[in-house]
Amino acid sequence: MLFKSKDGLKEAAKQYIRLNSYFIKFPKNDLKRLKAVCSEKCSWFIWASKLNPNDPTDQTWQIRSSNPNHTCSKVYKNRNVTSAWIGEHYKEKFIADPDYSLKSLQQDVKRDFCCLVSLTKCKRAKLRAVKLIEEAHKAQYEKIYEYLLEACKDGYRAGCRRIVGLDRCFLKGYYGGYLLAAVGVDANNGIYPLAYAAVESKNQASWLWFLELLAIDLEIVSSYQICFMSDKQKGLVEAIYMLFPNAETRHCVRHLHANFKKAGFRTKELKDLLWKATRASTTREFDDAMDKLRKTNQHAYDWLKEKNPTHWSRSHFSIRSHSDMLVNNLSESFNKMILEARGKPILTMMETIRTKIMLLIVKKKEEAEKWKGMLCPKIKKKVDLNIKDSLRCVPSHAGGDKYQVECGPGSQHVVDLVENSCSCRNWDLTGIPCMHALAVIHLKEEFQRPMYKPVRGPKQWAPLSNMLPILPPPLRRPPGGPTKVKRHKVGVPTQQQATPNQQEGTSTQQASLTQLSIAPTHQQAALRQKLPFKRKPTTVRWMPSTQESSMTDH
Repeated sequence: MLFKSKDGLKEAAKQYIRLNSYFIKFPKNDLKRLKAVCSEKCSWFIWASKLNPNDPTDQTWQIRSSNPNHTCSKVYKNRNVTSAWIGEHYKEKFIADPDYSLKSLQQDVKRDFCCLVSLTKCKRAKLRAVKLIEEAHKAQYEKIYEYLLEACKDGYRAGCRRIVGLDRCFLKGYYGGYLLAAVGVDANNGIYPLAYAAVESKNQASWLWFLELLAIDLEIVSSYQICFMSDKQKGLVEAIYMLFPNAETRHCVRHLHANFKKAGFRTKELKDLLWKATRASTTREFDDAMDKLRKTNQHAYDWLKEKNPTHWSRSHFSIRSHSDMLVNNLSESFNKMILEARGKPILTMMETIRTKIMLLIVKKKEEAEKWKGMLCPKIKKKVDLNIKDSLRCVPSHAGGDKYQVECGPGSQHVVDLVENSCSCRNWDLTGIPCMHALAVIHLKEEFQRPMYKPVRGPKQWAPLSNMLPILPPPLRRPPGGPTKVKRHKVGVPTQQQATPNQQEGTSTQQASLTQLSIAPTHQQAALRQKLPFKRKPTTVRWMPSTQESSMTDH
């Protein structure tokens, strides 16, 4: 049997003895010969020598003779199981779990090699393992300049939305530190990692260095066209304002709600009102939600009023990024994806992350090749839902490319097909046509000239302050009860009256009907209901004749 070197031969013999619970020693150990024996009363031995002793370049060793049979008993306290060997053998355990205890190490050695070791030896083994890990990490830092990674800028420019999520996570390796990451949003609203870097601490200087390189890689010329989403990490907000003064900055609403709860506002009602204000797409909806929050809890309203809504409410977001994201979930997903790599040495960690990103992009490409149609699956799902909701909308042309869309009492919006805009702002924020826009798109009519101007619905009218309320006019009812039958004027012909063009030989029944048609309404109603008609009594006043008056005068 041949071995590459004498050390390899000795280690193989020791490993064989450890697995079988025996102890060996090397009474003969020089540059040309090696002899291994078990004990004085045991017949087991190995005799080996150099294969070509006259050739100094050949380090091959060969076993010349051996006796594999043991005549001694097994040992459970093996001196070949040293602390140095235990530390090197169980090094991966300490890398995977820095809190790997001495008791667990003692039990693992006993289970794997049937050997009893003391806690003192286990402690020395742990120190040896930590030292080996430290040397491995240090060696990789020395090669950091040899490692280069091309940023995913081509994919960002080709099909990602202009919003970048920024986050950091701590590293669990020997030297610690933090990993800064920038994550984009692809056309299917999925995760698209852009860049990552390992830094010593999460301060403003680290973020400035990272964002400067990110601006170069992504070729961000104008900060007006970019939007950053973050959790308001230490030093990050200031770094963004210094490098990108015109960029839009959003803060994760999930972390805002966590701070909202820490301030003492923990009820579900307050939580729902907070999220209602964040999801409001128009300023009127936002003001209504905030007003309801003020009526529910004045202190919660005052706490939230101090936060600038341009960072956390859709009603105040710009429409440049074509994204209405409220939470930084994509960055959290990236941190979860690289969880197992965060405890490895620097280059090993970087290579593991790069491999994961490579596999993710390849998987996305393979899935995209199977898509049908021009829209991504998530976007198509939203469009289909908006098409279904658009069936209850009634669009009306208002001239030019503007339309007025009614969706129920008080719900009225203005759609501009040229500007790709709707007064609900959902189309403006996401770039996906809302139900009002889709109702207009499905409208198939032609118009010549602009004649009308569309008006928003009452739900979006701005309230006027310092104005007296307008009350309805007082109700004035006429005397008597309401009439149910139309009153006809005397002398006005009706459908039942005879006309002069009719024949002279009119029957008596027709004449009576004519008379009834011009009778007072209450009389006609009584006759129609076949009720007895009671004529009102008339008072006859006595008027003297001419003769009587003359006699009276005399």
